[in-house]
Amino acid sequence: MGAFSTEPSQEATAAWLTSPERRAALVIAHPAHEIRVLHWLMLTRPRAYVLTQGARSGHDGTRRQASDRMIAALGACVAPWGGAWDKDIYNFVMKGDAAPFIALTDELTLDLIARETDLVVADGWQYYNLAHDLTHLMARIAALRASTALKREIVLVDYPVVPDELAPHATHGRAIATLELTADHVAQKRAAITAIPDIAHEAMEIEQTEGDLAHAREVLQQPLPLEQLLATPSAKPHYESFGEERVAAGIYKDVVRWSHVSAICNALAKHYGL
Repeated sequence: MGAFSTEPSQEATAAWLTSPERRAALVIAHPAHEIRVLHWLMLTRPRAYVLTQGARSGHDGTRRQASDRMIAALGACVAPWGGAWDKDIYNFVMKGDAAPFIALTDELTLDLIARETDLVVADGWQYYNLAHDLTHLMARIAALRASTALKREIVLVDYPVVPDELAPHATHGRAIATLELTADHVAQKRAAITAIPDIAHEAMEIEQTEGDLAHAREVLQQPLPLEQLLATPSAKPHYESFGEERVAAGIYKDVVRWSHVSAICNALAKHYGL
């Protein structure tokens, strides 16, 4: 199937991407992101790699624990990878410390090789949340390096973690497969949302934006070239505006800027010779 350069039909592409024969991986920044591709997960039962605990503040691991249980109940598994506290990820980025991200990328690469992975589905790059974008980059690098080691291409596709309306400056590739879900599948997604704490607001925001399609459709996309993603964005990323609001409210002390994220991205690119 390769990288779909011959542009097969969406039906053929979807069949390949959702085959239970796939040795698939799901690489996501936060627990509960899997709900955005829950039907795909149920079909392929991937090995999931989750960067963070999903705690907005402090050290509350209940969101991650609930997500892990749900993934396991659906016949997939969660790799012993990541699990960082969100505030530590932000601190690494603010300090310009790329070492933890390099270590995570190396660990992910080795596991993709060991499992002879042939498909990676990753969070999309949307300038919405810096953890989403860094997860996307680490997954891209790991898939490239594992492909070289395995002497064959690992197909990597991404999906929109949030709707385009919530990330208006996002750039993404074309949709290569769209999975249309039944009413039963939608009900399963709604049940999954209620089973994971602290995501009701996020789910409501997505539903208000996408309407009936919020849980009834899963879109898998061809990623854009890395050099295009790593270029300076033409507008302020969402995470900067959000950070400014939090600082003004006295919740955050500092704002994470594109310059901070770019420094980590450039350090990763330089380390791996990209």
